[in-house]
Amino acid sequence: MPSIRAPASKQTATLQVAVKCRPLTDDEQRRSRHIIQVIDDKTVVVLDPDLSKDYLDLIQNRTKERRYTFDHVYPPGCSNSDVYKNISSTISGVVQGLNATVFAYGSTGSGKTYTMVGTHSDPGLMVLSFRTIFELIKKDGGPDTFEVSCSYLEVYNEVIYDLLEKSSGHLELREDPQHGIIVAGLRSIKVHSADRILELLNIGNSRRKTESTEANATSSRSHAVLEITVKRKQKGQYGNQVLRGKLALVDLAGSERASETNNFGQKLRDGANINRSLLALANCINALGKQNKKGLAYVPYRNSKLTRILKDGLSGNSQTVMVATISPADDQYHHTTNTLKYADRAKEIKTHVHKNIGTLDTHVEDYQRMIDSLQVEVSQLKKELAEKEHQLSVKPTEKAADSELSWLNVLSQETGENVQERINLQKALFELEETNKRNRLELQHLDDAIARHQVKEMDSTVLQALTSRRQVILDNIRDNDEAGSGYRKVLIFFYSLWFSCLQVTLRSFSLRTLK
Repeated sequence: MPSIRAPASKQTATLQVAVKCRPLTDDEQRRSRHIIQVIDDKTVVVLDPDLSKDYLDLIQNRTKERRYTFDHVYPPGCSNSDVYKNISSTISGVVQGLNATVFAYGSTGSGKTYTMVGTHSDPGLMVLSFRTIFELIKKDGGPDTFEVSCSYLEVYNEVIYDLLEKSSGHLELREDPQHGIIVAGLRSIKVHSADRILELLNIGNSRRKTESTEANATSSRSHAVLEITVKRKQKGQYGNQVLRGKLALVDLAGSERASETNNFGQKLRDGANINRSLLALANCINALGKQNKKGLAYVPYRNSKLTRILKDGLSGNSQTVMVATISPADDQYHHTTNTLKYADRAKEIKTHVHKNIGTLDTHVEDYQRMIDSLQVEVSQLKKELAEKEHQLSVKPTEKAADSELSWLNVLSQETGENVQERINLQKALFELEETNKRNRLELQHLDDAIARHQVKEMDSTVLQALTSRRQVILDNIRDNDEAGSGYRKVLIFFYSLWFSCLQVTLRSFSLRTLK
């Protein structure tokens, strides 16, 4: 496993906010009025939905009209490709070891899922993003090697499920000291093409919870997060450097009012949970906006699993894009202004971006080279000690010579033992590397076999056996990684001990020469 080093420098980035307005539907054109006016590519005006004004409103110039300015504003009729043009540079950074987050925010029926997933004729931001990643990898003509993997989860009623597992159980969030918030047990599949991710995306979407409501014919009842990880291995003088970029693509469920959806029973409870998690997200956006304006403010990430998952994207190491989707219908005025209000506050949010740089375990050839160099080092040390023994043996005082020779013998023995221990540790690390290389190859074959069985829905007994074997391999990899980490710590200790002995030896010889 790569070991992550501390970043050399951090850059502060402002959360990028775009607003996308969908067209009126045929039904809305018959019963609603268009209240969204796009002034230019950065300014949007929400017109007053009330045409009739009483005397006081006219005299005091009261109006519900609102004007907002954002990084990008897209009028009705724009395509997902138009939106993607302005965020493609953020996606490109993933191949260079940067993190990125893209999420759509808005009320139910405002076009979030269409923006993120899209259709065959108008692909969404998810599809366009992973196509860009593979195009950049294909264009790269250098010696670097790339490894791409993806995972897909949903948060439904504050419970996390794996959308790439046919019958996923409840998954739990964990705090990892190196990688931050992770989902324990979430399946990550290695992929080699954009078509493979699209296939997995379609599988996951078919398992996602959706229902028909009066506000939306196919309302998403869960929040979905597609995460793509790109590892870029760069060969250097002392092993391999790894750049690890992560792209989180989030399709949120939409906030809704029970009076508009006419939900009851389970749908009503689902809507309440959706609104609760979105309220937690809105509270985090509010707190982060105040934090950057007025100083420290408590950010309630722990109020929802959704906000914990999005923590890096909102305030951590990530270049983040928020696409606020709105409806132009006058009966959606309150939803539209609420969405734009939170989007306007999100403009104040700052993130701290840096490259994720790590070092990969040394390859087999490097281990062999290190062992050879250590053996040469042993021979040179023995030769030097033999010369010093010969010089000391010709001293006139026999007692002093015996003392010097005894001291040199002890030092020679300790140095030899130290070097031998280092050789043994290097060999042990070499064997662990070989074993884990075979384990990871088998794990990749198992993942592919499990994915094929899930697509074809074959015998559950075979699938269970494959899944059990996969867990055994994962446990072996984890145990080997822990053992390798221990070996490296001991190896560093022996190197420092050897270096200290060498310094003492040189100092002692200098003092004896002066005498």
